[in-house]
Amino acid sequence: MLNKEKFLKYLELILRLWIAYVLITNAGVGTLTPLKDLGLPPHIYTIIDSMWQTGFMMHLVKVIEFTTGLMLLFNFFVPLALIALFPVVINIYGMHIFLFKQYITTGLGMILVCGLLIYNHRDKFRPLLVRK
Repeated sequence: MLNKEKFLKYLELILRLWIAYVLITNAGVGTLTPLKDLGLPPHIYTIIDSMWQTGFMMHLVKVIEFTTGLMLLFNFFVPLALIALFPVVINIYGMHIFLFKQYITTGLGMILVCGLLIYNHRDKFRPLLVRK
């Protein structure tokens, strides 16, 4: 029989692999697929194209998505990956809410998974919250 500790360990593994898959594929699709081929509404296309035209903003986001996806996939510095990833995930969900007008999306799932992973690694984050 599976005890609670083993269950949570397997659950974390599954969630880590899912979010790693989403991040790595999203970084690849977002980088390799021309924006016009994604079928975005015109107002969203303009915003995302503008971010690519800055020469660094979307490039940085895609590097963070890909790198943190690999880190989560290989269980390498998971707390560091979560710190780098969480602001990106918040903005992904923000775009889903404010631009696409969708509330139940992959972005929400990513926030929930990140929140659970942060909670599971809370002991590693505690020193960051100590007032000196």
